Amino acid sequence: MAEIRVIQAPDAEHPFAVIYKPKGLPSAPLKEGEDSALSRAAEIFPQLKNVEGKKKVEYGLLHRIDTATSGLLLVASTQESYGFLSALQKEGKFVKYYRAVVDVPKGKKTEKELTLVSRFRPFGEKGRKVKPVFEDGSAADKKKCGNKVYSTYIKIEGNRAVCRITEGYRHQVRAHLAFCGFPICGDLLYNENARPGEELKFEAFRIEFVNPATGKLCFYEC
Repeated sequence: MAEIRVIQAPDAEHPFAVIYKPKGLPSAPLKEGEDSALSRAAEIFPQLKNVEGKKKVEYGLLHRIDTATSGLLLVASTQESYGFLSALQKEGKFVKYYRAVVDVPKGKKTEKELTLVSRFRPFGEKGRKVKPVFEDGSAADKKKCGNKVYSTYIKIEGNRAVCRITEGYRHQVRAHLAFCGFPICGDLLYNENARPGEELKFEAFRIEFVNPATGKLCFYEC
């Protein structure tokens, strides 16, 4: 399995680490001792283990991505920076960008921009999938979905998609792309044409946020 790459090492002016996670490696462990991008990062930068986040085993992880997805992770290296960056997320000021290769149905327009706004509900066998629930959705779906609303900006050019979100729900971008008719190539959950063993063509390629140490807007891209 490919190794993680350090994009930004934590230091006095950068109280966080930015890590590139390869496909097939979990973002974080479910329990102590499991292999993950976060575990490997903490071996390189032990100070990451001193931060308490949402879960003890996740330290200061602020941005997770699916195991099958490659891309950037952000991990706070101090408790103060974790609090600052968590507040940014809640204010919608932590911006994440994704790119994907998508299936384009025959005859469908492939140059378009749109923003999907929905709530979500668990869906499918054992709730493995999620389903967007819109204002005009069924009463049954509305009963089963959460109250929080999530937004995804989508730009399609040919068979390429670039998406932008702030706060994210599980599989948000994947489900929204599938809903608007452009499922990601290799997505076994949301693309009926995907086949086992096919690579998921999806990457978290850019993050933007205010640096807790300097107060300046910064971005990282892969």
